[in-house]
Amino acid sequence: MSISRRTFVRAAVGGAVVSTSLGAGMMTPRWVRAALPPQTFFAPSPAAAISAVLGTDQAPLDADVELDIPSMVEVADMVPLTATTTLDNIESITIVADHNPNPVIAYYRLSPQLWPYVATRVRLAESGNVHALVKSNGKVHRATKHVDISISGCGDEEPGPEPVQSTQAQPAPDHALIRTKKSDDGLIFRALITHPMTPPLKNPKTGERTSGYYIQEVAAQINGKTVLNGDWSSGVARDPYLSFKIRQAEKGDVIRLTWSDNAGRSASSEVVVG
Repeated sequence: MSISRRTFVRAAVGGAVVSTSLGAGMMTPRWVRAALPPQTFFAPSPAAAISAVLGTDQAPLDADVELDIPSMVEVADMVPLTATTTLDNIESITIVADHNPNPVIAYYRLSPQLWPYVATRVRLAESGNVHALVKSNGKVHRATKHVDISISGCGDEEPGPEPVQSTQAQPAPDHALIRTKKSDDGLIFRALITHPMTPPLKNPKTGERTSGYYIQEVAAQINGKTVLNGDWSSGVARDPYLSFKIRQAEKGDVIRLTWSDNAGRSASSEVVVG
């Protein structure tokens, strides 16, 4: 699924957004899982990074897992991606790009209240394989697509003599535009979060590397019950887009989205199902 930023913003402004709250340096809510393990950032290979997250790198191809991503893109800093499956008892959906500095882009845990479906936009470093890994009944299943790109989105070097400023100097994430839409099989949730999602960069003259500035954790609740936990790396594109599908939703249900970044800032937005 693909949606232009202009179309989504115009639609989201008309959504029933109830409130947005922001905290600088707030404690992450207890129900939000920890960010990606440090091993994923220093893993010697994509397989090692996958193993650090899922406990195994064994993931055979499975036709029951579907990955929808363009096979060719001109600029790879905002590539739409959808992962879904017909498998039962889903534990997680993980998005991996072989040639990204941190191959694991996103790791989602979904409750049975959601359909096994996530959509987002990713940043790719270079042409190569992108994978959707679905963990079901303790086993990992995979869909893989090769993406050819002209201009990368995860360059390792920042031009100019000065390193990028500390994350503490970055603006705080402040809001999300949210929209819900009824479908034949439930409710579609879509959110566009304002955040630069700056990747780690290296000064070519000094070798000094920044830590980047990106959202690490995202979570969704319905009427106070957690239905989705996600861990992100800087491979998620700027102004992150997130969509998932709720099996059943009633008028008046409150859906809250919460996110926190690696500068210790967190925020949340709510929407009431109309």
